[in-house]
Amino acid sequence: MSDPSPGLRRLLQMTGVNALTETTLEAFLAGGLAALLFTGNAARYPEIEDLAVVMPELMKEFPGAFRIGVIDPDAERKLAARFKITVRPTLVFVKGGEVVLALPRMRDWAEYVREIAPLVVPTA
Repeated sequence: MSDPSPGLRRLLQMTGVNALTETTLEAFLAGGLAALLFTGNAARYPEIEDLAVVMPELMKEFPGAFRIGVIDPDAERKLAARFKITVRPTLVFVKGGEVVLALPRMRDWAEYVREIAPLVVPTA
């Protein structure tokens, strides 16, 4: 992975967070619900640092509900086109190879919880 920002570097050091390239993405997606973080250049998109802080909190809020992958900036342009991502940063939830939720830019905590909960909480 290209040299990540300080926040992304800390995030990538956490257990359960994977750095993803074009070659590793497919195997990662095969395991159920996945959260992909499309970041872009940290100097151009400073919200990346905020999102890097939110991701561990989402892992605590929804323990074991999804896996987190950070898309390598070198592969990001091609993969963003595949998932129709045009804004950075964007948190994308993928299940069965299909995007089920895309959350561009930084959001309020309540919005993250409200949007993600239906993906991870079984309906009766």
